[in-house]
Amino acid sequence: MDTTYLVKQARKGNDEAFEQLIASVRNKLYRTAFSYVRNEQDALDLYQETIYEAYLSLKKLKKPGQFQSWITKIIIFKSIDFIRKSSKHFLAADELFEQLMSVEGFDNLDQSLDLTKAFESLDVTYKTMILLRYYHDLSIKEIAEFMDYPEGTVKSNLHRAKQILRPILKEGYLHG
Repeated sequence: MDTTYLVKQARKGNDEAFEQLIASVRNKLYRTAFSYVRNEQDALDLYQETIYEAYLSLKKLKKPGQFQSWITKIIIFKSIDFIRKSSKHFLAADELFEQLMSVEGFDNLDQSLDLTKAFESLDVTYKTMILLRYYHDLSIKEIAEFMDYPEGTVKSNLHRAKQILRPILKEGYLHG
């Protein structure tokens, strides 16, 4: 799928192209929202709001090839804003970690619980960076652009987050 082409087509009013773009990120968007709000209905609401906002503001996307990063940024900021407004705590999603476990070949329940507990111990900035790096597969540079931080800050925050996680997780669970 050529994201740039689909974005250009969607900008011209091709709703089918927009639907294809959304289909490519649907699961990650929902799981990302759920990992923040930990409530199915709230996550679905945030997902729908994100799709609507993306549809309305697609013409503002400067780099069509970065559609996935752009729409991920929208849902993360909407999720954080939702949490602030509703005074809910940022909690990790069990489903997200089950997905991470299966992707990386971990199927041990103890490890899944360890990961969930460890993730819950992080502050919101570290959680966001870990999600972007290891779930959305963004590079350090992309995370820096996404969060408007210098690359060095992203590297040091990821390093600190891993240091916080290491004692909680079994040795060798997180990879460099």
